[in-house]
Amino acid sequence: MSERRPGRPKKTDYPKCKVTDCQSTTERGSHGLCHKHYVAARRGAIDLVSGERTREPLRVSSYGPGARCSVTDCDRRPKANGLCHAHWQRVNNGVDLESPIGAPRGQSATMVQCCVSGCDQRANNRGMCQSHAAQRARGILNEQGVQIRELSKGGRPKLKDRWVGKDGYVLVQAPQGHPFARVDGSILEHRLVMEQHLGCYLDPDEFLVHHKFGNRSDNVPEKLEVLSARASTGEGHPPGSEVPPHVLTQMLLQREDLPDGLRQWLLYYQQVLRGNVVN
Repeated sequence: MSERRPGRPKKTDYPKCKVTDCQSTTERGSHGLCHKHYVAARRGAIDLVSGERTREPLRVSSYGPGARCSVTDCDRRPKANGLCHAHWQRVNNGVDLESPIGAPRGQSATMVQCCVSGCDQRANNRGMCQSHAAQRARGILNEQGVQIRELSKGGRPKLKDRWVGKDGYVLVQAPQGHPFARVDGSILEHRLVMEQHLGCYLDPDEFLVHHKFGNRSDNVPEKLEVLSARASTGEGHPPGSEVPPHVLTQMLLQREDLPDGLRQWLLYYQQVLRGNVVN
């Protein structure tokens, strides 16, 4: 716009919005409504012709300068549903509103239990604990905590005391207090069989229990042998130094901390290698 082309002058005398107690003008609105009330009319909250409210607002846009939380003795400003941010979070987490704010969990704050029958866990997701809330999201439980469909039982079933791992080795439950048991309480069956045969524990970082004939499910003591963890024994074992069996046996027998049971077995195995014992 310039002096030669001034254009149309800007309108300044916009009328006020026809909604009662609204001080805004219709500059950015339409149909005699300001922009905010025109958007509300498009959503069905205000009559477009008369400007009267047709229903209560779904949310409060502003609580005003002097608004306070609806909980007794709370002077914080409200955020949602008439509650301040702290009390609003307590409603979502299922915590008693009368317990003091800032109290450590499990001490002065009153814990609300999960609404599912028989569950004593803390309710932290719309009245349910975390596990039951996940079942509610999958459609197993309804909002009241009642089971509406059966749990799906997927996965491969395992035997109670003996099962086969992905690598083909047989796993069993380790005896109580076994020093080399896995985190889940299991142990390789062929190692346990050889330990019971020798009468001592075998450290997996030092000794390997090898299947002589390659059958990983055949864990008979006569078909197993104990080797050094550095020995290369073929498929299923990490490569290491190539040590002949008679040299390896002599090296192990020179160790002073060798268990008595393993020493007796190595002496017997040494005689087998020399041909003094016939299998």
